[in-house]
Amino acid sequence: MSAITCLSPVIPLTGPQYTNLASDFLASAKRHGNRLALSVRNADYSYSELALLVGRTAAWLRLHGVGLGSRVGIVAARSVETITGILASCWVGATYVPINLGYPGEILAKVVNGIKLDALIADQQGLSALSGHVLDVSADDLLAPGEDTLPASLRIVPADVPLDATAYIEFTSGTTGEPKGVMIPVGALSHFLSVMHDRYRLTPHDRVAGTSDITFDISFANMFMAWKAGASLHVLPATQLLTPYKFIRERELTIWFSVPSVARFMRQANLLTPGAFPCLRYSLFAGEPLPLEAALAWHEAAPESVVDNLYGPTEATVVCTGERIDSHPRVTRGRGVIAIGQPLPGTDVAIVDSDVNFLPPNEEGQIILSGAQLSQGYYGHPDLTRERFPVIAGREWYLTGDLGYEDSSGAFHHLGRTDNQVKIFGRRVELEEVEYHLRDVCGSGMVATVAWPVEYGSAQGLVAFISGTECPPSQVKEEMKKRVFRHLVPLEIRVLDALPLNPNGKINRKALLELLRNNSACRK
Repeated sequence: MSAITCLSPVIPLTGPQYTNLASDFLASAKRHGNRLALSVRNADYSYSELALLVGRTAAWLRLHGVGLGSRVGIVAARSVETITGILASCWVGATYVPINLGYPGEILAKVVNGIKLDALIADQQGLSALSGHVLDVSADDLLAPGEDTLPASLRIVPADVPLDATAYIEFTSGTTGEPKGVMIPVGALSHFLSVMHDRYRLTPHDRVAGTSDITFDISFANMFMAWKAGASLHVLPATQLLTPYKFIRERELTIWFSVPSVARFMRQANLLTPGAFPCLRYSLFAGEPLPLEAALAWHEAAPESVVDNLYGPTEATVVCTGERIDSHPRVTRGRGVIAIGQPLPGTDVAIVDSDVNFLPPNEEGQIILSGAQLSQGYYGHPDLTRERFPVIAGREWYLTGDLGYEDSSGAFHHLGRTDNQVKIFGRRVELEEVEYHLRDVCGSGMVATVAWPVEYGSAQGLVAFISGTECPPSQVKEEMKKRVFRHLVPLEIRVLDALPLNPNGKINRKALLELLRNNSACRK
């Protein structure tokens, strides 16, 4: 049977054509008014207290003419203003736009001005980031910290929002150029939440970790999964992002969802001791490959927890495939990482070649996605949207730019990015393959490789960065020579106290390249 005939049929949209993403939160507020809804920055808010703040913020937005079709910028980080701004935007039917506070000034101003915001909500940290930059938002449309700026009370009925309305616009960091705004429709998010609810069945007794900044879509999952169930959200302080050992134990968290870097870093720091997290029920990881050894170590630390490796680019709404890790997990060949698993309900996955022809199982190609969770494309970039979301065999697909294959059991495997493939003297090199061997040689999950130096657009070799190992670079290089072809052995291996991470907790390759540009003469 060919790959395309195995795909799910396109199901016509039925049922209600309108919803409101804040409705689950409001329903939980009515049922569980006195229960804890949010804990952030040493302050706790019951559902009733948070609902009152959200309602007042929604009233402020409505008084400023914000409603269906409007866009609200959220320039805030890990604060109650962040939460109320998002929920209030959903309440009035506006699109919320999380703004990354880590952007350089010029990029920050360009993103804020380019998106044509109708209002902007900021906390103190956000105000500091905005200071000194000219914004196309008047002072009257800027909601800053302080409840005294909010209306005392105004009843605002939650808007009926069409499923094809844009819920939020998330700017991806991208590998080159300026950030691109990915438009996520309300219907895609509604479907995603339904799938997550059916898969994990959270209850009002669950305590969910808020692990991510709002510019990373895992944050949406953590927030709205908690509130749909009447559970509590506990926002992790930025100072504990990579070592949340104490936070997990003190808060007795039951639901964890983060990038795998956290598991790798905690394993490296010897914090994943057996039975360390007895309260965890579900441990979810997404955003980058999950190494086998990190997954098994986490499972030992959280023996009562189900561990899932999830996959999904921003353009397919948070996650859309999953692999449940048991005593015999499926591991990607030659990589030492957990499979990304099988499609979640409503999503189809296929592998295609460079001419976008469907490939059979066990052949490597590009991963493409179709189904209910696809985004609406890129804000202000219709040509790029058409390029990345083509119609193939009568259906719209998203070309992920990820390499992978489907194994004989129907599970999919991730082999890295097409843009992480480099050529060195005409030979194709996949950086993830090099990093797999480096992890094994160093006994550390904190490794990264970049192509360097690059002359006339062609890489002359590789440079590796390692952390958390006592193995000297000379020994690492000798061991690599025994394992891989000569052109895969890094020309240089640098030891860092810690690898640089971006705000989403992923290894920041741009920062590593910048380190080489600023100190290119220094080699070990």
